[in-house]
Amino acid sequence: MSFVSSKIAQNCTKVALLLLFTSNAMAWEIDFSRRQVEFNKVKNEDRLPASIQEDQSATILNKVFESVEPTQDIVIMNTEKGFVPEQVRLRKGGNYRIHVVNVNGKEKNVSFVLDAFSEHHNTVFGEQKTFYVTPKTDGIFSYQCPETAVQGKFIIYSDVAGTAGDRKPASAK
Repeated sequence: MSFVSSKIAQNCTKVALLLLFTSNAMAWEIDFSRRQVEFNKVKNEDRLPASIQEDQSATILNKVFESVEPTQDIVIMNTEKGFVPEQVRLRKGGNYRIHVVNVNGKEKNVSFVLDAFSEHHNTVFGEQKTFYVTPKTDGIFSYQCPETAVQGKFIIYSDVAGTAGDRKPASAK
C-alpha cells in the first residue's frame, strides 16, 4: 500500500507543478501600455478647501428627499352599515396609503371601487387591501361597494384653502 500511496502523491505533485508553471492557465498580466505618463494638473486657484467645497451628490439627494413628504395612513372599513369613515379629507399633493378592510359579516366577499384614482379591489372578510393615492386636483370623489350599494367620498382640498391663517368668518367676504 505504501507504493500505491507514494505513486498517488507523486502524480498529485506533478499536476500541481504543471498548473503552477503553466503561463496560460493562471497568469496575471498587467497592461502598462495604457498608463498615463502625465496626469492633468489642476490649477491651485481652481481648488477650494474641503470645508468650503460643496458636495454635489449630497445637494442632489437633499433636493430629492425634501420634495417627498411622508406617507399618511388612512383606514377605511366596510361594515354592515356602510363605510367607516364615510368622508375622508385629503390634501392635494399629499401622499396617502389607503388600507381597506372588509369587516362585513353578511357580505364576506365584496368590491371596493374608487374610479377617480383607477383603484378597484376585491375585499375578503378580515383581510386588508392596501394602495397608494396622491391627489392632483381638488374635488369630491366617491368610493363605493357595488354589492352592498354603500358609498363614501374623498374630499380633496388645496393647501391654500386649508391653512388656518387665511380663514375668515363666514360673515366676512
